[in-house]
Amino acid sequence: RELAPWVLLSWPSLDSTNAAAHRLLHLPSTAASSHLHRHVLTTLEQTAGRGQQNRPWHGDVGADIAMSVVLTEGLPEAHPFVLNLAVSLAVLEGVEAALPNIGRRAWEVKWPNDLMLDGKKAGGILIENSWRGSAWSSAVIGIGINVAGRPPFPNAARLLHANTHSEESHLQVDAIRASVLRRLDARLAELTSPDTLLRQFHERLLGWGRAQRWQLDGVEIRGTLEAIDLEGRLCVALPDGS
Repeated sequence: RELAPWVLLSWPSLDSTNAAAHRLLHLPSTAASSHLHRHVLTTLEQTAGRGQQNRPWHGDVGADIAMSVVLTEGLPEAHPFVLNLAVSLAVLEGVEAALPNIGRRAWEVKWPNDLMLDGKKAGGILIENSWRGSAWSSAVIGIGINVAGRPPFPNAARLLHANTHSEESHLQVDAIRASVLRRLDARLAELTSPDTLLRQFHERLLGWGRAQRWQLDGVEIRGTLEAIDLEGRLCVALPDGS
């Protein structure tokens, strides 16, 4: 299917849309990867979906968004994290355009790429990059959003109410997916303006300017989130002032 400039490839069931995208990128044909630029893999059901650090990520059949976007051109090699900024903003804005009421709630991104609704995780973004030598050859952008299915764990959220009819939720999934892809097309055109993307990302960042805690390599860090830099690093003011 086509949603210009995107080409949609759909399956009833996949282990993981990211895994399927990598399989396509690594087909024996040497021309395969370039032909996959701006292809989007979608499925009604992921049997082995995963998030950051290979954590499992499951959704209900047809009730949630599971898709992966393949990019092989125009990647921001000088500052790869800028792609995360553009994708995160596109997802937030795409959902808001499709579901205007969401914009009245706390719909934010938690560093580096959790999608948070009222402080609970409602989705996530997993970007996996491939390199040929020093050249960035492709990015596979996995996007999972809990639309109407059961939240996959107790402190997760979904975008629609639990009593949303299944047929309505399927239509909403399609509308949200199309809206996110439209916003992603616009945001990718802004990759040459990293400082602007970073400023706008800060405005949508959960906990910006507030005291928080993080787990880094098994060690709890407490401090105030002051900023994210263009390399994707947290800039934190520690309680001792350092």
